[in-house]
Amino acid sequence: MLKKLMAGGFSLTDTFWKFGVLGLFVVICVVRFFGSLLAQKLAGISLWTYFTRYFHPLNMNTGILILTLCYLGCLAAFIIYSAVLLSGTWKSSAEYDKSVWLRYVSRVVMLLMLFVCYKIVF
Repeated sequence: MLKKLMAGGFSLTDTFWKFGVLGLFVVICVVRFFGSLLAQKLAGISLWTYFTRYFHPLNMNTGILILTLCYLGCLAAFIIYSAVLLSGTWKSSAEYDKSVWLRYVSRVVMLLMLFVCYKIVF
């Protein structure tokens, strides 16, 4: 499905609304969920500080390690998904021939949505 999305195989409305708006909302919620669980476990210490100063392999907190892997995995998935989504939106809007105006508006709005999502996550 991601391959078809990246190739622009879906219509512009499906790409923008289903994968863009709804898909980004779901991915952001998952990233924020794991981020909030990890923040509760770290209790005010940054992730970098925890792993450079307090982490010890023989006496480690497995909950923090698992949540860190989940959080970083979700961040990687978000970055890959946003690249695929941007490519798919660009290609499906190039083939949209009903309105030239909507073609460029969808591209600009998708860039703005991704910018806001990156500001929320990072």
